Parts: sequence; C-alpha cells; structure tokens
Amino acid sequence: MNQEIVVLDGDSLTIDSLIEITRFRKKVKISEEGTRKIKEARVIIEAKHDKNETIYGVSTGIGKLSNTIISPSEREILQKNLIKSHSIGFGPNLPDEIVLGAMVIELNSFCRGGSGVRIEITEMLEKLINERIIPLVPSIGSLGASGDLSPLAYIARIFIGEGKAKLGGKVLKGSEILAELDLSPLELKAKEGLSLINGTHVLTSFAAHAVSDSMNVLENSVITVGLTLEAFEGNISAFSSFIMDLRPHVGQMRFAKAILDILKGSDLLSNQPKRIQDPYSIRCSPQVHGAILDVVEHCKNLVEIEINSTTDNPLVCLETSKVVSGGNFHGEPIGLSMDYLCIAMTELGNISERRVNLLLDSTISGLPSFLIQKPGLNSGLMMIQYVDAAIAAENKILASPASIDNISVSANQEDHVSMGLTASKKAYQLVKNVVQMIAIEFYTAYQALGFKEDLNNVSEAVQEIYEIVRKDIPPLKEDRFFDEEVKWISERIDNQVFTKMVKDKMGRILGDN
Repeated sequence: MNQEIVVLDGDSLTIDSLIEITRFRKKVKISEEGTRKIKEARVIIEAKHDKNETIYGVSTGIGKLSNTIISPSEREILQKNLIKSHSIGFGPNLPDEIVLGAMVIELNSFCRGGSGVRIEITEMLEKLINERIIPLVPSIGSLGASGDLSPLAYIARIFIGEGKAKLGGKVLKGSEILAELDLSPLELKAKEGLSLINGTHVLTSFAAHAVSDSMNVLENSVITVGLTLEAFEGNISAFSSFIMDLRPHVGQMRFAKAILDILKGSDLLSNQPKRIQDPYSIRCSPQVHGAILDVVEHCKNLVEIEINSTTDNPLVCLETSKVVSGGNFHGEPIGLSMDYLCIAMTELGNISERRVNLLLDSTISGLPSFLIQKPGLNSGLMMIQYVDAAIAAENKILASPASIDNISVSANQEDHVSMGLTASKKAYQLVKNVVQMIAIEFYTAYQALGFKEDLNNVSEAVQEIYEIVRKDIPPLKEDRFFDEEVKWISERIDNQVFTKMVKDKMGRILGDN
C-alpha cells in the first residue's frame, strides 16, 4: 500500500496517522472490509425502511420529537431538514486541521458499519478529505451530546450543495465546491442526514490534536530541562535509577532516564554537585513531568478508542440486523479526559515558569541578574518571566473543568450533556500556550549557558543544540529586541526540529510506555 495513503477500516486509526493526514497531507482510502460493512449496514436500513418499521430519526422526529411519526413520503425531507435546522453556530471558524480531522474520524466511524449510510456518502466524504475541502464551521454550538450536532451540520451542508468551504485557499459555496470536483449534490436517503450530524467527531479531533501536541511538548521539555540543568549546574542524583525504582511510576521512570540520556558525557554526572539539594522545580521534575506523561498516555488511550468508535445513534448491528438506540454520542469519556489533560499541562507550564525564575534570580543561580551584563543599565530577560506568568494565569482559567457543567436541552429529553467540545477546545488552546512556556524556558536556559566558561563540560546533545541555536541567535550581551528569537524557538519546538535532532542520536526520547 502507498505510504502516502492511510487506509481506514474503523479499527486501526491512530492519533499519529490522523495527524499525518491533517498536517502532512496524507490521503485516505476506505478499506475493502470497511466498504463491505458500509454496504451491508445499508441493506439493513433500507429493508427496515421498506417494511415501514419504526426507527428513531428515520421514521420519527428527533430529540423530544422522537414520538412523532414521519410518513414515508416525507422521510427524505426529514434528513435534509435535520441539516438545515441544526446549522446554527457562532464564533470564529474552527481551525482547518480540526475540521479535516473530524471528517476523517467520521469516515473511519462509517467504516465500522454501524451507521447505515450509503456508499455514495462515504465516497463523497473520502473525496472531500483527499481534496482537502475544509467546510467553514463556527466554533460555538456543540454540547458534546448528542455528539457535535451543530458543527457536523455545517460540514454536512456541503453534501447537499449548501454552505461554504475552502478549496486551495479560496472560499466557495457548497455547490461550487462540488462542481469543481465534478460531483453532484446528494439526495439524502433514510438516516443519512442524522448520521452525518450525530457523533463526537469534532470534539475528538480537537482531543487528538491536543494529545499529539502534548506529547511533543513533553519530549521538548526533556531537552529543555537538560539545558536548564547544565546552566544551573543541577544535582543529578535526584534522577538516579535508585530513586526511581523506589517509586516506580512509569512516567517518572521514563522522564528520569530520558534526562540522564540527554546529559550523557556531562560533567554533572561525575563531578561533586554544587548543591546538596536543588529547588523542587528541578529536583522533582521526574515526579512532576512523569505524572504529566502518565496523564497524556491515559488520554491518548481514550482518544484512540474514540477515533475507532461508532458514536452515531441509532446503530445498526450487522450480526442481528437490528437497529438499536443508545448513547454512544455522549462525549463524556473525551470531555473528562480533556479536563484532566488541561490540569496536567497547566502543571507543566507552572513548573517550567519556576525554573525560569531560578535562572533569572542571581541569588539562587549564581548567574548575573536576569542573565545580562551590566544589570541596571540593561534589564536582560526580566520581562520574559512576566510573559511566562501571564500565560500561566491564562492556563489556570482554561484548566477550569468544562465537563462538570450541565444544561438540560430539548425539553429535558437530553437532560445531561458532556460539554466535551468546550473541554477539548480549551485543551487544544492550552497546550499551544504551554509550547510558548517551554520555548521561554528553552531560550532562558540557552542564554544562561552562554555564561559558562567552558561548554566542553556539558553533554554532547546539549552542546550540539546550543551551537545550532547560536547560529541564528547570538548570546545576549546588551538589551535588544528578542521577541522574534523566542518565537523562533517556539516554531522549532512545534515543528519537532530539536526532538528530531536528539532522536537521530538517542532513538526515542521518552522510551516505551
């Protein structure tokens, strides 16, 4: 199979594969098994429709209107009406990668055969994904139960030639998009409108990207803490396997080992330590970063279950040919996990800010105040901590849980909702904030290293990173504009430049789970 294509079968999609599609332009293809299940489920839906069996959302209204029977002649009208009536939302449009990710997750869900849509629906969705058609979707409107009704309705508009979407940077009407792709608007059949708008695909797309970015930040935090330890001349005994083995949390052990690996060849590993005990933000970094790593791994497991799930309602059972109503659309598993992720990643930012403080405070670090010559005339990196603290304050607001909220809707038929999209959306933003905080620590530690008399005493990995950064960012000798320099670091953290360098030498940074 072409390595530029991700095959969707409803069971094996990973977060990494999803990111390869949304960020690195890989295409998708429905598997043969997925095609079989889609067609088989459709036969069941059409047979029940022809027998005039009562099926929620097919022969009935939805929500509180589920007891209203829809006549056979009006059932196709119902499916189109669902998209019209549910297309209500506000706020800025969702990021392109989130919308595309939601479309991929929805297609993967259809491949499980639980939804009962026609193959024409899935083929059009596959085409839209591969042509990178990005429907314009407002960011506010989903309660995370019944799934992401509002945002998915905006995506579904394109199938019927309505709405707007981006194609190659241009915004076109849905009808124009389909014409560009030599496609015709679809006449939705039984259950198809409901299946297109019912699922947790948008909130799960946010969650998948947040988890991916969290793991990248954690890997970069290993490198950053390595720089900080070298600049601060930290006591490495706190990272010893002896300490870790006596409290064998997996994440803690992985982080401590990664730090020792990144410091191989450093004098810190052999010389008498400068201090008997370092402040907690350094000494306890395995315990804190490790606990955060364990949270990210937990969230990753939940999200990878969700992206290989059917979150529609009702669902088609291929084994019994029954159509059963349930609650798989409820976003609680992802809502709770994203609130958990927010708390964990806020802590990563918090402890990073404390290490920045250590490096800037000459009474603790022994380095020049604010890492500048002639302090007073020059303010050096004084303001960088202000920005760090401002981001930390914003993160604490974003870490307030969304999933504990509930507002009953649809005349109390839908009396408990997850607020899962709110939880996932803020996690996505919060992790981006933490990227900036790790970039601030990285930049601060880099400048602190410039005051070392002999960089030959630091580890090979740290020295190589220092020299690469120095080609573009000279050591700070006097006050200058340096905001773009911090952004330069941030972009390379985002783009995994530093982690790729280290992985080329060390292999995986955080080892196996």
